[in-house]
Amino acid sequence: MKRLISTMNMFYLFALTLWIGGMFLLGILVEIVVRVKLKAQPLEASVVMNSVMDIFNIHIIYTCIATILIAELVKFLAARSARSGYSAPRVTKSRFSREIILGIMIVLAVYVGSGLRPEMHAMDQLKKANPQDQKLEIQFGRLHSQLTWLYTVNMILGLSLLYIHGKEMARFREEGDGGSA
Repeated sequence: MKRLISTMNMFYLFALTLWIGGMFLLGILVEIVVRVKLKAQPLEASVVMNSVMDIFNIHIIYTCIATILIAELVKFLAARSARSGYSAPRVTKSRFSREIILGIMIVLAVYVGSGLRPEMHAMDQLKKANPQDQKLEIQFGRLHSQLTWLYTVNMILGLSLLYIHGKEMARFREEGDGGSA
């Protein structure tokens, strides 16, 4: 059972790290490189960014969410089973801090992937059809700003989850060593 829990923790950490790291990579590196390298070709830059964001916000993040939820479910079931002897370590004052943070992250990610992303695509298409319309540019800027803030909130929440998980792993290790650490 310990091996299963350890494996689930590794999957959880891998998925969470991929999710957070991907947001940093997209938000900082990819967007800047695309804007600088394709500055003279704004339509091409738009196509590239839309493609990258679609892949990340739908396929990668949703896969990470599914992996994290499966890992959490397995750990929950192991904790509920009297035979396993596993009890989830708790390092926060609130009993469900991790779950609340993860829930907020998931809601924000689903909103970005299924709500905000299609709205930004539609606005981008209108912008391409009417390049002189400043209202469309302003509306797109607002949507982009909202996306940036949501990514920032999710990154901070994700880093908080990594911190909590690190503390749990340290506590689990101490308990596993008989408290000799």
